[in-house]
Amino acid sequence: MRKSMKFISVILLISALAACFAEDYDVGVPRAYLHANDSLRSQPMPLTEANISWSSSSGDVTETTDDIEEFGLSQEATTVSPNLPAYLEFEENEENGGDIWTNPTITAALWKNGEETEIELTDSREFRFPKTEGNYALAVEFIDRDNEAQYVGNIVIEESSGQEAGQLPKYTYMEMPSITKVNSTDPSGVMFDHTYSQVCWNNCYFNSGYDIPDVHAGNVEVGDSIVIDWEMMEPKPSEVIFIEIDNNEEEVSEEIGSSNSSTITIEVAEQDLGNQYSVQYLWRDGKELIGQSSLNFKLK
Repeated sequence: MRKSMKFISVILLISALAACFAEDYDVGVPRAYLHANDSLRSQPMPLTEANISWSSSSGDVTETTDDIEEFGLSQEATTVSPNLPAYLEFEENEENGGDIWTNPTITAALWKNGEETEIELTDSREFRFPKTEGNYALAVEFIDRDNEAQYVGNIVIEESSGQEAGQLPKYTYMEMPSITKVNSTDPSGVMFDHTYSQVCWNNCYFNSGYDIPDVHAGNVEVGDSIVIDWEMMEPKPSEVIFIEIDNNEEEVSEEIGSSNSSTITIEVAEQDLGNQYSVQYLWRDGKELIGQSSLNFKLK
């Protein structure tokens, strides 16, 4: 009797799990949104469905668009600034029910004059718009198992007219420096824990110097290399200052970076563990300081 009850319980459990899996799988065409990280733009931009081939219990959805660029440019235009950070968001279609997808394949590209330029997305679906101004059709593809959905948007990349001579672009438009940890396990480098923030921007009436912030320490081993790279920054900083702070929060050294280099490499030694470092980037108009940012990290 007990064996029979156990058998029935197992069957019921398998049936319940199968129902859950079916619900996970059986979802309709998702909705797609573009978030442009501009403080003036608080609402996400809905993207328009284009080519769709999707099956669910709610029915089959098939839509065909012959010219994806023309269709994208026919949508209402959204203006963004060059190099502006952005990200893509997808939501389940509540009319179809079901849960969100497990591991879809997502790609994005910009179309202009018949030419397609792929957008490099992070795992969080973040990216930056190109620096080249112009009117582009944004095309996004979402593939979930055998289902495919394509979305479009009309994007105008245009520099803000508010920038004046002798000023920097808005801080959010500037490329950030990268910091990676390199070793035999990850020879191409992995992102290292850090903070990066502006100190002053286009209103630097004083040189604030360096204040020691509270930084989460990143794990390293002796022999690892920490590489800081600001090659992509435009305009280039006028001056780069590298500061080392020991584990007693005392400044050990301060070094002016070479104007011919856009990288700093730290070869981690035993005595470096526990130390904190800061790279100060300064932009000047003549002798006047017009911008300063600070990259901070700590070794553990």
